[in-house]
Amino acid sequence: MVNVRLVALLAAIVPFLAVHATYLLAAAHGQVEWCFPYLDSCASISATGRQPPASYLFRATMLPAAVILGAYWWLSHLWLGQLQRCEGHAHSAVNNWMLALGLLACLGLVLYVTVLGEAGSAWARQRRIGTVLFFSFTYVAQLLLLSQLRRLRGQLATVPESLLRAMGLLCAARLATGVLTVFLQAWDKAWYITVEDAFEWVLALMLQLNFLLGYLVWRRAGWQLEVRVP
Repeated sequence: MVNVRLVALLAAIVPFLAVHATYLLAAAHGQVEWCFPYLDSCASISATGRQPPASYLFRATMLPAAVILGAYWWLSHLWLGQLQRCEGHAHSAVNNWMLALGLLACLGLVLYVTVLGEAGSAWARQRRIGTVLFFSFTYVAQLLLLSQLRRLRGQLATVPESLLRAMGLLCAARLATGVLTVFLQAWDKAWYITVEDAFEWVLALMLQLNFLLGYLVWRRAGWQLEVRVP
C-alpha cells in the first residue's frame, strides 16, 4: 500500500511556497517593491518571476508543481473511479471531464511558466492562454471534484461535512471575486488597474487553499494506492 496523500499536500504547498519565495528573491534584488501584495497590489505574480535570478527559481519550482498538480488530478480520478465501481457504476463522464480539465490546466501552467519574461506579442499571447487555461480549468475541475464527493457521500462517512462545505464556500468566494473584478473593471478601469495585482494574489491563494482542503479530504478518507505486481 502506498500513501499518496503527500501528493495532495504538495499540490497545495509547493506552488504557494514557490510564488512567495520568488517574490522575496525578486524584492531582495530590487526587481519588485517590498510590500504585502495581497493588500498593497505592488506587483503581479508574473512580475516576481520575469528577471534573473528570481526567474530561475520560478521555473525550477513551478514546472515541477505542474507535474504534481497533474498527479493530483490523476490520483483523484483513480480514487473516485474506484468508489464509483464499488457502487456498481463505471467511470462517470464527470470524473473523466475532471481529469481532462485538470490536466489541461497543468498544461496551461507549463505554457505560462516556460515563456514568462520573454518579450514579444507571441509570447504574451501564450502567457495569456496559459493563465486562462490554468485558472479557469482548475476552478471547473475543483467544482467537478466537489460534486463527485457529494454524490459519493455514503462511502465517505469519515470525511466531515464541514470540509465539503468549506470547499463549496471557497469555490463560491472565488466566483464572487472574479465577478467583482469584472464589475470593478467596467466601473472604473483606471482605478481597477491599481488593485488588479492584489486580486490576482487573492485568487491564487484561494485556488491553493482548495488543494489543501482536498488533502484534508484524502486524509480523512484514509485512502491508499495499492500497487500489485503480476
